[in-house]
Amino acid sequence: MVSATIKYRFMHPLVYGDYPPVMRSRVGRRLPALPAPEPAKVRGSFDFIGFNHYLIMRARSIDTSSGQEPRDYYVDAAVENPAADITTGEVETAPWSLRKLLEHLKLNYGNPTVWIHENGYADGPGTRSKAEEEDDDDEDRAEFLQDYMETLYLSIRNGSNARGYFVWSFLDVFEFLFGYRLRFGLCGVDMGDAARTRYMRRSARWYSGFLAGGELRPAARAQKSYVQ
Repeated sequence: MVSATIKYRFMHPLVYGDYPPVMRSRVGRRLPALPAPEPAKVRGSFDFIGFNHYLIMRARSIDTSSGQEPRDYYVDAAVENPAADITTGEVETAPWSLRKLLEHLKLNYGNPTVWIHENGYADGPGTRSKAEEEDDDDEDRAEFLQDYMETLYLSIRNGSNARGYFVWSFLDVFEFLFGYRLRFGLCGVDMGDAARTRYMRRSARWYSGFLAGGELRPAARAQKSYVQ
């Protein structure tokens, strides 16, 4: 139900010209029928599919047979879907989920051209100066990027039509939801310096080397472990 009522409510009309059958069954008369000209206009009306990918959220089924009102797509989905709290810095990351998503698009929606608009790793919460980061070698972010690059590579080898990938972000910036509390930048901004000096992190050096033809995986740490 999650897939039908939340995730694929956009893809199904774009590819097939109508909402998923299970969504129509679940929502019933509250979901209007598309007038005759609309399916043909909507079907195939995209050049590519772009999405942001950061994390996964685990859901479980709940009983909504009691007729809970008002109805919305969260109620219709009939799941408990707790929102991840990225502000804690303890968000589960799962590179395999990107591969599953690309495989799903390939198998169910005609393998459209895909661009991954945002994918990145956040330090936080809090703001730190460059001096306070001296003991942090940024290995976690570099490993995060390695994992996702490997996943993307394997997906393309398996036939995915993924064409592009953008890291979020080049530089620590003011995040729309989190201000300066989370730092996604490959390059850091020294918040302890009035001039806001910029500096390269380890992940920036690794990623630039990778794009220049370097190896995907340098020597890993003895006990690889990271939690975003």
